[in-house]
Amino acid sequence: MTAAERLIATAEDQVGYMGKKSNAQLDDFKANAPGKYNKYARDLDALRDFYNGPKNGFDWCDVFVDWCFVHTFGREIAQKLLCQPDKSLGAGTKYSRDYYKSKGRLYGTPKPGDQIFFGDSSSIWHTGIVVKVEGGFVHTVEGNAGSPSAVRACRYVVGGRNIMGYGRPDWPLVSEDKPEQPNSNGKDDDNMTYYKTINDVPSYYRAAVEKCVKDGSLKGTGNGEINVSEDLCRMLTIFDRKGKLD
Repeated sequence: MTAAERLIATAEDQVGYMGKKSNAQLDDFKANAPGKYNKYARDLDALRDFYNGPKNGFDWCDVFVDWCFVHTFGREIAQKLLCQPDKSLGAGTKYSRDYYKSKGRLYGTPKPGDQIFFGDSSSIWHTGIVVKVEGGFVHTVEGNAGSPSAVRACRYVVGGRNIMGYGRPDWPLVSEDKPEQPNSNGKDDDNMTYYKTINDVPSYYRAAVEKCVKDGSLKGTGNGEINVSEDLCRMLTIFDRKGKLD
């Protein structure tokens, strides 16, 4: 998977999450809804100086985008991809857009993995992640979208008047997954990567693997050990994105 595909997989896995009435049951997708409290702000607030102050209980569309980057790539790389410093103002959509613009990374046409911004000539009011561009439409996943407030999949006409640009991460900052090369004898390398427990599985594969563990289709050796190969994780993630694991 490319870096952009890994980000998109993280965002799509969150579709259906609803904002909460209070700072409770934040990890449950449906409970204690609707509202503006959410697990994304909680997790980034826990990093203390990621933002310029606590953000839970406020509008959270940009917080969702930032969380997807941090969850997928870790804080250090995420901040570079988002063009944001420590104690960032990036929970605000205008500031987030301006960070990209200051680095020359704000574009007028979309690509998968971009951060899309909505607004008008006087303000920027909403944002999300571009998941694909197809048939004249840009498809997104957005936090704090619709009513009630939730993570939703949306689409818009490319060039819509309220689309105010696309922040494009500098993807070469992320090490890409590389295809395995055959040995000189034509056989695949036997040095396959295995993950002992679910916590060892990289975040961009974990959601699909967790589904299979929970429904019993993937069983380990006991004591929480699953010893699953990276090839299997990659295959399950592809199936999950196609809806085959639901």
